Amino acid sequence: MWLVRYALTRPYSVAALSLLIFAAGFISYLKLPVDVLPSVNIPSIKVVWTYNGLNTNEMASKITTFSEVAIMNNVDNLKEIRSQTLNGTSVIHIDFHPEVDIANAMAQVTGVSQTIRRRMPEGTSPPLVAEYNQSSTPIIQLVMSSDTLTDGQLADFARLQLRGMVQSINGIRMTLPYGGATRQIMVDLDPEALFAQGLTANDVTRAINEQNLTLPSGSIREAQNELQITVNASPQAVADFEDLPIRARNGELILLRDVANVRDGTALQTNIARVNGQNAVMVSLIKLGGASTVGIIDELMERLPSIQAAAPEGITISPIFDQSVFVSTALHHIEMEILIVGSLVALMVLLFLGSSRATLIVLTSIPLSLLTAIFVLNLTGNTLNLMSLGGLALAIGILVDNALVEIENIKRHLADGMEPSRAVLTSASEVAFPELVSTLSTCIVFSPIFLLTGVAGYIFQPMAIVVIACLAASYLLSRTVVPALARLLLANEKVLTKQSKNPLVHLHLALEHRLHNGQQHLQNTIGRLQKHILVAPLIGIVIVTAAGFALQDIGRDFFPKTDAGLMRFYMRVDTGSRIEQTAEKFAQIQQEIRQIIPENELDFMFENIGMPDSINRAWIDSFTIGSYDGELQIQLAKGHQPSSQYESAIRQMLKEKFPEVTLFSQAADTTNQTLSGSTPTALDVRFTGRNLPASIAKAETLIEKMQDVEGAVDIGFQQVFALPEYYVNLDRKRAAELGVTTQGAINSLLGALGSAGTVAPSFWSDPVFGFSYEVQTRTPLHKLRTTDDLTNLQVQTSDPDITVPLASIASITPRNVAGSIGRTMLRPTVNVLINTENTDLGSVYKATQQIVNELKQDIVPGNDIEIMGQAAAMDEAYRDLLFGFLLAVFFIYIIMLFNFASWIMPLVALSGAPIAISGAIIGLMLTGTTISVPALMGFIMVIGVSTANSVLVTTFARDQWVAGKSAFEAAREAASTRLRPVLMTALTMIIGLLPMALALGEGGEQNAPLARTVIGGLMLGTFASLFLVPWTFSMIMQFIKRPQPIKLPTI
Repeated sequence: MWLVRYALTRPYSVAALSLLIFAAGFISYLKLPVDVLPSVNIPSIKVVWTYNGLNTNEMASKITTFSEVAIMNNVDNLKEIRSQTLNGTSVIHIDFHPEVDIANAMAQVTGVSQTIRRRMPEGTSPPLVAEYNQSSTPIIQLVMSSDTLTDGQLADFARLQLRGMVQSINGIRMTLPYGGATRQIMVDLDPEALFAQGLTANDVTRAINEQNLTLPSGSIREAQNELQITVNASPQAVADFEDLPIRARNGELILLRDVANVRDGTALQTNIARVNGQNAVMVSLIKLGGASTVGIIDELMERLPSIQAAAPEGITISPIFDQSVFVSTALHHIEMEILIVGSLVALMVLLFLGSSRATLIVLTSIPLSLLTAIFVLNLTGNTLNLMSLGGLALAIGILVDNALVEIENIKRHLADGMEPSRAVLTSASEVAFPELVSTLSTCIVFSPIFLLTGVAGYIFQPMAIVVIACLAASYLLSRTVVPALARLLLANEKVLTKQSKNPLVHLHLALEHRLHNGQQHLQNTIGRLQKHILVAPLIGIVIVTAAGFALQDIGRDFFPKTDAGLMRFYMRVDTGSRIEQTAEKFAQIQQEIRQIIPENELDFMFENIGMPDSINRAWIDSFTIGSYDGELQIQLAKGHQPSSQYESAIRQMLKEKFPEVTLFSQAADTTNQTLSGSTPTALDVRFTGRNLPASIAKAETLIEKMQDVEGAVDIGFQQVFALPEYYVNLDRKRAAELGVTTQGAINSLLGALGSAGTVAPSFWSDPVFGFSYEVQTRTPLHKLRTTDDLTNLQVQTSDPDITVPLASIASITPRNVAGSIGRTMLRPTVNVLINTENTDLGSVYKATQQIVNELKQDIVPGNDIEIMGQAAAMDEAYRDLLFGFLLAVFFIYIIMLFNFASWIMPLVALSGAPIAISGAIIGLMLTGTTISVPALMGFIMVIGVSTANSVLVTTFARDQWVAGKSAFEAAREAASTRLRPVLMTALTMIIGLLPMALALGEGGEQNAPLARTVIGGLMLGTFASLFLVPWTFSMIMQFIKRPQPIKLPTI
């Protein structure tokens, strides 16, 4: 009460407080980063090892395994280590427990990775150790194309010049280029010339490495000067390489030009990028953690004209896949929702109160409460996103409750002729504690959210912060601003009469008349229910039973899918295909897709074929394995049909026209990528164990059985187990007889195949640009097409003048090997990926569980099967939210125990909760909405808001009962008296949530289930608060003795 008295005696202080809240909230609003979702900071680290040319099995056994063991032995708080090993690349994904210090973990992983480098194969590059953040997703791509420059020049510009123009934008990371080829000084060997001169590829490689040096020299002091000494240790121009001597024979010098052609070229292309079928070079800009998507792209767009002007002539730079468009549109829609909600709530308050002044007082608390929440968001380091703004929209309907109840009570006392200040104080004393309990009951249901782990916790904690901050501010404002304004504005307010010409006045009076009649009907109805004691419980049983049946037909999902008009497909053609053949197949598929999607609905298509730079795998999850697979991304134009329809049509087309192509649909936009994390598909069934053939056999059985599961699509292996290769089997005895060493034979082979640079790299510095480029020696592809060409390669013997063909010491045989190797905690892993189509995730998950349980019955000892992916994350979130639900009920009970000082009374107030929950379930069924994490959040909210209304009724009934009235009479009077505030609260919340429930704007799908759940729960929960709770009170309290005041002894 001291706050109310202070507000009445110090109105200027209240005004100053209001202005301070406004200023703090407005400044925070301007500073807050803008994004689509809250930052998901699940602690993870990626370690990427690179050893170009090393096959998958060698990479796994000699690099991946060693690194995994070292990390497991030396890094703390590990949760799980997973790895995917490919040809020349190893990606190790380390998950940590939530309490880990990620900076310390990074230091430990980096330290142990550097320590073990000395025990790695010679030529192994230092690993890239990077923190992996689920919220760090690509937000825009820059595509470089040109009619005059080569792909190599485009890639060179992107790698070396564009980075300096873009990387200084705060909060981004730029990937290495996709597409194009890296500039290299190419030394194209001539096998015939080498044979004629008695040389091998290794001789050429060694000669270049010995004469293309980067070494320090020194200085001399001559007279008064100190002069630096520089040696031409490296050729000054590319043409100078041709004059490098290889060997002297018979007094004649053999130069590089005699056995090879030197050119300024590019490396062999292993990655092709195309936009709308045209070759291009692309870089992705990745948002780092909680940075502002909109702010980053706005700054990039400001720089783009100057970047284009500074680029070499002929380059066109085009932005694609701009995620800020979706983010800005989604946030604009939800901001409009807030305005619409505010207007509708204002109209509803005006109709109920019939006073523009009273409405103004109530509405004053709304912006101040919202600004308080924004200030708290800023303090806690959160962003302005769909969830936090959704929390603001959600809170509007709730936060007017405190001011409404107080204003309605003040007006009632003023109508009885009480002096204004006395009316304010009396009203405040009457409703202060019930309002506090009601506010705490609503706030307390959000507290379990802070116990959530995983994605669900990060996504919903900002919403909880917003709602709690709004309600806490609303309660404080109802004790300060509302009383001060009420005394100022309501003291001399005119009484409304039927003579008024204002149509709103007539609406209010009509509503008052209906409410008056409704109060009488309510009393009579409760009276009849009290006489026929079986009717109320029967109605409750029917409602709960109907909800139970409805629950059987409601599907389950993790999060609702948003449609940002983006599609992303992983596609794999015949394993072992050359990248040119893969690109041709992609082009054919693209043409077929253009027949499916109308031209006016298709913005562009982007193809990313083959292996990108391994460094990019640290920043962006990629599931490409080799030259035979890639990704296809599609951006639909505005006004497009649902993306899911086109996805289904594309799947069907591939089945019919390209049955040999493996396809997986992946998360495309930043929202779905953040929610999916590193999981490529909805379900990831993981077969682990040392007996790999047994795991593969079980996985094949699963794939076969899943074909019959309705709604299961994209079913297949993530790994490739049969990749064709040639195996060179050296006959070491024969080699020794001919004077050939194993090292010499392999070095000659490496030099011819272009892998010598991996073991002993050589670089040349361009004096014009100041950048260094690799010098690569290899036999041109057109001279190395068959195994005969390979076996004819010359190998040096112990006699420098004699070489022998590889065929004399080795045989070559074809075989199949693994194209990729997966492991989990050092155990070999087989992943079967599964997506869903036209059904909920829960249905496919349930069917998959049944099949997996059958497969486990005769599983090989030591092997295991588990279902991961979004399905596992859904299960974890559901368990956490169920625990949160029970915890919320317990906390509400404890709060009411303080309020009522009774063990029974809280149960009476909670008696309407089953009906409210049933209403939420029925609401989901009627709207065709699946149960999801947002919907479960709605269930938790339903408990809070429905119980808050029940508390108002139960408190009044208890007071009347304690005052001497019978339990029956007290229940009827409580329902009748509290009809207005209960209806006002429920209707304002329902109207406030209606725009959110309709999900009309971009990204509205995320919060719609929550709103629909709360609306359904409120509809039946309000019925329960007004009918079932009073009936329960009268049935129970008639057998309870009235409490007697506790008399303490005088000391």
